[in-house]
Amino acid sequence: MKKFLIFLVPIILLLTYCQKNIGGVSASEIDRDLNKSLQPGDSLENIKSSLTKLDIGYHFDSDLGRFEASPKSKKANCMVHALYDCAVIIYVYTDQEQRYRSHEVEVVYSGL
Repeated sequence: MKKFLIFLVPIILLLTYCQKNIGGVSASEIDRDLNKSLQPGDSLENIKSSLTKLDIGYHFDSDLGRFEASPKSKKANCMVHALYDCAVIIYVYTDQEQRYRSHEVEVVYSGL
C-alpha cells in the first residue's frame, strides 16, 4: 500500500499543477481580460460594469474595500476530478475612495 501511495501522490500533484483549468476559461485569460477592461482609478460603477460584461458574479465587501467574484459559467471553472475540485476566485481591490486599485485571480483547489 505504501508503494502505491508513493506512486499515486506525485501523479495527483502533477495533475493539479499542470491542469490549471482544462476544459474551461483559464485564470490567466480572466486576468488578461480584467487588465484590458480596468484601469487604476476607475469608479465603482466601471468595475461593476466590467465584471458584468465578463460574466463574473460579484459581491462588494465595503469593510475590506474589495469585490469577491467568480465566473458565473460552470465552464469557466476547472475540470472536476474524483479526488479534487477547483474554482476560479477573483478579488478586485479598491482604494479609500472606492476606485479600482488592483485585482488578483486565483485557482483554489479542494479535495480529499
